[in-house]
Amino acid sequence: MEQQTPKKRFATFTRKDIAEKKSKLTPASTKNANASAARLFSTFLKAKGENINFEEYSIEELDTALSDAYLGLRTEKGELYRGKSLEGFRAGLSRYLKSAPQNKTFDIIKDVEFCQSTESYKVAMGEIKEAGKGDIRHTKTICEADRIKMKNSLHLSPHTPVGLANKIQFDIRLYFFRRGGENMDQMTKDTFAIKRDENTHRRFVIKVKDELTKNHRGGDEEFFSGIMPDTGDEFCPVQSFERYIHFLHPNCNRLFQYPKASFLNDDTCWYQNKPIGLHCLRNFMPTLSRLCQLSDNYTNYCIRATGATILAENSFGVADIMSVTGHKSVSSLAIYQRTSQNLFTLLIPLTPSGA
Repeated sequence: MEQQTPKKRFATFTRKDIAEKKSKLTPASTKNANASAARLFSTFLKAKGENINFEEYSIEELDTALSDAYLGLRTEKGELYRGKSLEGFRAGLSRYLKSAPQNKTFDIIKDVEFCQSTESYKVAMGEIKEAGKGDIRHTKTICEADRIKMKNSLHLSPHTPVGLANKIQFDIRLYFFRRGGENMDQMTKDTFAIKRDENTHRRFVIKVKDELTKNHRGGDEEFFSGIMPDTGDEFCPVQSFERYIHFLHPNCNRLFQYPKASFLNDDTCWYQNKPIGLHCLRNFMPTLSRLCQLSDNYTNYCIRATGATILAENSFGVADIMSVTGHKSVSSLAIYQRTSQNLFTLLIPLTPSGA
């Protein structure tokens, strides 16, 4: 009888395995930004006749090269970059140098050894502001008139497969403050669940599956991410969600599925055994803006900005808002502080009144 090898209690990983696991914690968008910054720096060095392998530079050589780059970088049209673009280049290059396989231990932004390039960066940002390119461009919010127009549109009707699918996606993006297309294509039927509040006995939809996002990485618990409340009307997000889950294709576990081309009201399934891809999810709000003939061509980020703006207009504090949007830049307080006890009061204003 062949003797079985005893199962080891602990896992063993090579340094390469560990590096790959760490790499998975970095969002793809951040990796792309890092690589883009590195390519731009190499292109700048090549144009100056310098060694493009800046990863091999000494700290002094890198400081000098960065000092020249901050002042000399231009767009393909030969124009100054915007302040945000130069800031993004600097941050992306810093992350690139620290990531595998470079694994640099220095920091081009914080370390005193890079004082020369830091001064050049400040000068460059000053020149950018003088040129009128240092302005902050805020994400647009969807005006109330357009939100009412969408709500009354056939394209968000809860009584058709297409309308119901659009409504659910919009509700999820709005109430859970989704960032663009982040993880939307990975959501499944059990990403969210319907719960009942112990005090008010009102139902609400809450996200029950944790996920990695730009602001929420491995090692920190996701305390709260918003809710969809029971509004008690025809367009109630909870009723729509319950109806949507009921009509999804039983053999497809993905949350967002393509609607059937035709349907009957008494059909048990309104959707195909075919999940909606990331490309369509990313173009959700621009497509909806065109179909509903809204006053502006809104992006998915506009939905997130709309939710945060409405909460601010309804006198909710920064910590309350951050605890549902996931932002961490203002204060770490929101990581430990939940929203107001009355969650329904917090989120019901997201539905346009008088619509």
